[in-house]
Amino acid sequence: MKHGLLGWVFLVLFIGACGGESTVRNDTNPGADESATTDESATADDKTTVDEDGTVSDETSDIDQFVQPDSGDQTGLPDGEASDEMLSDEDTEVYFPDEDSSDPDCQPGAYINTCGVWAQKMIFTATAKVAGFDAATAEIRTLFRLTHRQQGGHIWADSKICHIVIENKTPLNPINILMPQSFADALIMLHKEADIDLQGNYYQPPYWELRSVDQSSIGPDPSQYVLPTDPNDPRVEDWDHDNEPGLRVNVNAGLASGVTHIVEKSSSELWGTVSGTGEQMVIGGTVYWTDEQKVLKTDNMLFKGGAQNVIDQTRTNAWRQVRIPDGWTCAEVIANADALFPDF
Repeated sequence: MKHGLLGWVFLVLFIGACGGESTVRNDTNPGADESATTDESATADDKTTVDEDGTVSDETSDIDQFVQPDSGDQTGLPDGEASDEMLSDEDTEVYFPDEDSSDPDCQPGAYINTCGVWAQKMIFTATAKVAGFDAATAEIRTLFRLTHRQQGGHIWADSKICHIVIENKTPLNPINILMPQSFADALIMLHKEADIDLQGNYYQPPYWELRSVDQSSIGPDPSQYVLPTDPNDPRVEDWDHDNEPGLRVNVNAGLASGVTHIVEKSSSELWGTVSGTGEQMVIGGTVYWTDEQKVLKTDNMLFKGGAQNVIDQTRTNAWRQVRIPDGWTCAEVIANADALFPDF
């Protein structure tokens, strides 16, 4: 029974930290490409840019000097001149397209050019509690493939989750969560938006993802969405096509091993900086995330209960992205992950 409870606790750790974001209600760019492997996306509406690119300062930001959130400050920038510049009249002026540009989806103007295809890695750390007691810690590593489009300092990032790995960090805890590749494959394209200032500070506001539920049922505020608990709820969808409600997750915990099918609600908020130039450019920083999930069905009732899953802010919660060839798909991102992120 002890192993069963630990199995459930570790199970819930993997979910929101898996990198979640797919709620269509966050997508203010409905023309974006829904394909996980297509680089071309719809042109951003109602955005214009300067006649020709400005010059960006040669000074680059250290990727390890991440911009930290400030209580009450949603810009993700430190108080003072940098924050004021993000909101200055100069930065919010109207941009007019360059008539000579061959790519209307890439008009960075005076801002750092982040257009193109990227591989991204996120690392989350979570702890769980059952009946008020700390029970387990897990590190969740998620790979993404992104395509950036840009108008001035505003970025549209079409993001596809490629792969999820969960590592148990609790000593002497035998529980292992086995994420089938079908889980990541089933997740839909995420249409995020972010902003970059002239100094290369990057901020993505909270983005909500609702997994394996009917996206048309979410409503205007995904943060207030109440997850279904009944497998027969009409909002529940079978995204991984295993003829079961929700998404399948395997748990290996000895006598308590089993299979669960879940729905999930999560959010992520990113702060970061740009370093390097051209093909050597790197963007990265810190991430704050939340998670909630419900088990719809399981073959082991020990996994049917709930647990509290929270971010462990004393450990790693970070992200990094690097440029990759335009033709790469999730398969290439997964195969080259160690080379793309050798020290992360």
